[in-house]
Amino acid sequence: MMEPLRTANGYYSILRYVPDLERGEGANIGVVLFCPELGFLKAKTARGNDRVRRFFRSGEIDLQRINAFKEAFEERIALEAEGMETLEDFRLFVDTRANQLRLSEPRPMKVFKPVDDLEHLFESLVGGRQHMVGELAVIRRELKVTLNELLESSGAATRVQRDVAVDLPLLDRRVVFPIVFQNGAKNAVQTEAFESNVTKNIDRASVLAVEGIALREIPEPLKLNVVGSFRPEDQESQQHVKALLTRFGVDLHTGEELQEFVDFIVRTAH
Repeated sequence: MMEPLRTANGYYSILRYVPDLERGEGANIGVVLFCPELGFLKAKTARGNDRVRRFFRSGEIDLQRINAFKEAFEERIALEAEGMETLEDFRLFVDTRANQLRLSEPRPMKVFKPVDDLEHLFESLVGGRQHMVGELAVIRRELKVTLNELLESSGAATRVQRDVAVDLPLLDRRVVFPIVFQNGAKNAVQTEAFESNVTKNIDRASVLAVEGIALREIPEPLKLNVVGSFRPEDQESQQHVKALLTRFGVDLHTGEELQEFVDFIVRTAH
């Protein structure tokens, strides 16, 4: 018989590069995990700067300076590890970041294995160099930005949770969803950019379908909603993906249906 997983309370914060502090636009370049019960504080930053290049015009950024910032930040985290004991200590550290690397407000999470959990957070929120190559990453980002803008303009932003980490024991991993909302049932929203390749898109939809099943089997079940972008000419992929996801209880909302989906959240979320 398997022993139950032991968990501890933890907090994570996203490290962002923000070149213009007045505009406040940033690119995720790292993540910090703090678990006071286990005495764990560690940061993981991206080795490359692909995400920064895609978010900002290369002529406006100094990549060597960013690399120096990241190295200094990881060194600072190592120095702070011994003296940081409480969430208040962590929040104070977050609030004192004054340069172009900014930390998001700490978010709570359950920690199983802190080193593995940090790796999962990094892959979900930042991604390695290989994950940011190609325009699919740009399209996913645009979907998230558009979704957030529509929620803000509709007045529904306060009715949703952002960047929610959910543990899926069935898959033995954690997934971070950009949006979670409650409307009688609990809903998780994932954004996805599909390629001009039916086989690859069906493979990706299959992964999302399994995640939808796993979400329904956790103690506080969630229904998965996928906001997906397809090539205008690729109606075949869209039909196959929609049929597969629907079969497994996952709702698909295309980019063209995004406003309709936001209207649904406005009407029903609380």
